[in-house]
Amino acid sequence: MKKILIVFVFLSEFMISFASGTDHIDWATFLQRHDPIWELLPQEFDKGAFIGNGLIGTTVYQEDCNTLRLAMGRSDVTDHRYDNGRILMGGFLLRTKGTIRQGSLRTSLWNAEILGDIHTDKGTISFTAYVHANRPVLIVDIKTEGSEVAAFTWDGAQAIVRWDTAHFTNLPYNPPPNKGKEDGIEYSEQIRNAGGTYTVAWQHQNLSMSNSSFMATVADSYPSNDSKAVALETIRSVNKILSETRIEEHRQWWHTFYPASFLSVPDGQIEGFYWIQMYKYGSAIREDGIVLDLQGPWNRKTNWPRVWWNLNIQVAYYPVFTANHAELSKSFTNFIDTKRANFVRNAKDIWGVDNCATTPHTTCYEGLRGNGDKAPDRYINPGDFTWALHLYWMQYRYTMNERLITDSTAHAFFSLLKQSVNLYRHLLKKGEDGKLHLPVLHSPEYNKEGDSNNNYNLSILRWACHTLLYLNERYALNDPLALEWEWILNNLVAYPTDENGFKIGATVSFEKSHRHWSHLLMVWPFGLLTPDQPENREIVERSLLHWLTVENGKQIYGWSNAAASLLYSTMKDGNNAYKQLKAHHNNKRFVMPNTMYIEGSPVIECSLFAARALQEMLLQSSDGISVFPSMPDCWKDASFSDLRAEGAFTVSAIRKGGQTRKIEITSLAGEPCIVHLGSNENLQCTLPASKVKRLNDRTVQLLLEKGETAVLYKRSSDRDLKVGSCNIAKSEMNYWGVKGGK
Repeated sequence: MKKILIVFVFLSEFMISFASGTDHIDWATFLQRHDPIWELLPQEFDKGAFIGNGLIGTTVYQEDCNTLRLAMGRSDVTDHRYDNGRILMGGFLLRTKGTIRQGSLRTSLWNAEILGDIHTDKGTISFTAYVHANRPVLIVDIKTEGSEVAAFTWDGAQAIVRWDTAHFTNLPYNPPPNKGKEDGIEYSEQIRNAGGTYTVAWQHQNLSMSNSSFMATVADSYPSNDSKAVALETIRSVNKILSETRIEEHRQWWHTFYPASFLSVPDGQIEGFYWIQMYKYGSAIREDGIVLDLQGPWNRKTNWPRVWWNLNIQVAYYPVFTANHAELSKSFTNFIDTKRANFVRNAKDIWGVDNCATTPHTTCYEGLRGNGDKAPDRYINPGDFTWALHLYWMQYRYTMNERLITDSTAHAFFSLLKQSVNLYRHLLKKGEDGKLHLPVLHSPEYNKEGDSNNNYNLSILRWACHTLLYLNERYALNDPLALEWEWILNNLVAYPTDENGFKIGATVSFEKSHRHWSHLLMVWPFGLLTPDQPENREIVERSLLHWLTVENGKQIYGWSNAAASLLYSTMKDGNNAYKQLKAHHNNKRFVMPNTMYIEGSPVIECSLFAARALQEMLLQSSDGISVFPSMPDCWKDASFSDLRAEGAFTVSAIRKGGQTRKIEITSLAGEPCIVHLGSNENLQCTLPASKVKRLNDRTVQLLLEKGETAVLYKRSSDRDLKVGSCNIAKSEMNYWGVKGGK
């Protein structure tokens, strides 16, 4: 085995100038090469251009020969009855005077704006549209030429949760909206039978013969009825701000958002997809906002108008941590903290037990089941909620904010994780073999019947007990249940396996193609069984291959490929990780030209998830920092800056010619820093020898204090290398969108 050479260089910090962060990146130029461009106007919502600010979202597409639709959504507008799902909203119709002959759209990622040109037989309409980053308002600046005129009208949808009216049997519809105009501002106020209102308000002002400005907002109030007053005041207050100031405020937010981290790979399709997901996150979430569901702030008819817990909410958030946007996951942790009593209530209502916590597989935005129409008993599973708490654990691991654990008044993670395990304690039974067994439970979404000792729940329970014991010891919590958790781990039945690898459960083998990797969670995301251990690698490889190929993989969907890419990355198999990620992006059945993901209805998380697959190829940190651990042979170059690693480290790295040339690691919390290096990584280090411990031929520990930085580099000249963009083929620039003839 070839040993790593670590040369310890004694240098004062001021003696070397290291590139810090991404200040040197020309962000406008870099992101411009990934702007989605529609050379032909999109003809449907699913393929449209979208903008948003974490609360209000707008999707632009052509509806007919003289109409563009600006579909409106607001994340928190729900019915407040029964299942309390999202209400259909409607949209604005931008009607042209003439017949549309051609048109184009471009989403400026850097500025978070849609640039549009519409050519009719009467002239041209050009516009810039954005949802203000800090204010709940859509703004469209319009310029016309020729005899063309842009006219806006509101086309509201019936105020129901979904188009299937059978869902509302014996449930009276919400009444028609109240429409009116005050001080030149038009509005449509919708009263809900369950209480509260929501109001759409808008104003179109002519600024000159050819220039005009359109402004719209959506306000929601519950249980009060003051949404109309709020909406009107929003339009009035924003109108008082100079247009130049408004757009500068908006752009400044985005220009601060993007540079939190940077990455570049030599594949325009993959790199572009990643950055559109970062744009999507900035458009869909705010840290103090509502939890992310399957639609984000955009809104159309859907089968999934609530929060889903059996995969969807988990994979929606996983990429934010490595992207150094842990602030976005606060929308999830705040949800958990503020609704903690409802999760306890669920356990009592569903299972009839006290001092436990859970959810059904889908809830409303209060974390409750509702009337059960969307959460039938056959899908209810204790593991869904416990798995979702893994996101809270990720928030802790990537920030090392100990208050998330120790301040039980403000933060519910530890208590809810305990209570979710308490539910399992009620279900566990000791068998004749002396082992603890789980009863028949659902395994998403393999079959309706479920199975005993299914690997989905065994993996989740093991992770939860390990985590509780770790936190109990680290923070000296002295929890009286610690011995119980240890007893569960020592006595829990082994994962069921057969000749094809991991089974669904004790009696059900994986015999039919299915999209979910629920039987492999012990590999990723929990890392309980790692392929780095020789005794595990063979069964992981066998299980993964069988999952992808049984019945010719006929039920392997796009997001399944993203999960497969992650699993291959855990095995450091870059070629297959790359192959699976490309398969996700190339799946035209589900992945739309705007990178949205549609399985009959929008499932935004299934595209967001692919961003994590790329991150795992560049950086892994569940058991120490591994840089470029899963690179395909075709990627000789790559770079990233300020990606976040578990333990609260920011990591930057440069790869050139197939070799890692520089790694820069900054500790944000003073945690132990373990770095795994490849067998050919002969690197020097800027730390004193006393602060570097060689653990084995491929692993070192850097004794970094909080705020301290270490740089590993191959040659002296590499110390000054700066992270930058990789070369990509011209044909792969602006890959996403719709090109002429396609």
